[in-house]
Amino acid sequence: MSGNSDAPPPNDLSRDADVRGFVSRIRRNAVHDGPGIRTIVFLQGCPLRCLWCAAPETQALRSEVLLYPERCLACGQCRDVCRAGAIGPDQPGAAWDRSRCAVCGACAAVCPAEARILSGAEMTVAEVVAEASRDRVFYRHSGGGVTVSGGEPLLQPAFTAALLRTCKEATLHTAMETSGYAAWEVLAPLLSPLDLLLYDIKAMDPSRHQQLTGVSNALILSNLENAARRVKTIVRVPVISGLNDDLENCRELARFLKQSAVQSVDLLPYHRLGEATYGRLDREYALTGGPLVSEDRLADLVSELRKHGLSVCVGG
Repeated sequence: MSGNSDAPPPNDLSRDADVRGFVSRIRRNAVHDGPGIRTIVFLQGCPLRCLWCAAPETQALRSEVLLYPERCLACGQCRDVCRAGAIGPDQPGAAWDRSRCAVCGACAAVCPAEARILSGAEMTVAEVVAEASRDRVFYRHSGGGVTVSGGEPLLQPAFTAALLRTCKEATLHTAMETSGYAAWEVLAPLLSPLDLLLYDIKAMDPSRHQQLTGVSNALILSNLENAARRVKTIVRVPVISGLNDDLENCRELARFLKQSAVQSVDLLPYHRLGEATYGRLDREYALTGGPLVSEDRLADLVSELRKHGLSVCVGG
């Protein structure tokens, strides 16, 4: 299958601007997730449940309310607008019943202290591209562009495809970060408008991958082999101490990539920046207090991958 065979007919492009999707947030002036200065579009929804997920608010294919009780002024405005009756009469920012929450966003809209934040909103492709185009001058001078991330872009394939096509029509560099966990028929049409594919690999052993993410890696690895032959691909590996930072996993990855068209690997050391978000969603975090990967172990992994002729970057 050639890349061009997946391109839509010209008359479809005119309709792309009105396609709607669930966007978690848009981050401008980013310097990771692709070359140059970038705008990253984080989409809602992910089929994986990685133990170390740093963005749990993007897992559901809908909006989420994040609570910051330390900011609450106890003004009661959120309680007054809550039609679901989810917010109690005392200390409105801290006392509420999430099971009754309709996730309408009314409380977040009226909170003067931003003690409640709504993550995720429906947007059109035109709205997203308009936001991204504000930084066109920075893209031009830095070689940057737009990266579609998540969550998981493959859970919203129609929106992702329309967004990537519109960015290409606007002559913006396009990248997508994905776990690759979807049918090939879902992933393949997204490759032709891509300049760069950022492809996550969590672990090579199937049983370990299932334990760490909740899904098998068979489809992920198969899709990687097919995709890397069609578009420039960088494999990204989150490195979590004690879970996937052993040399055998690294060697297995290197052997697999040596047989594919992938030549570059980004190692992403585990961090705790997303840990507090679980509390703001009233969820438990599986890796609370977990150790960070050591510099020595990172150096060993870099050395092992380079032995197999791979280009390696730490931090993406």
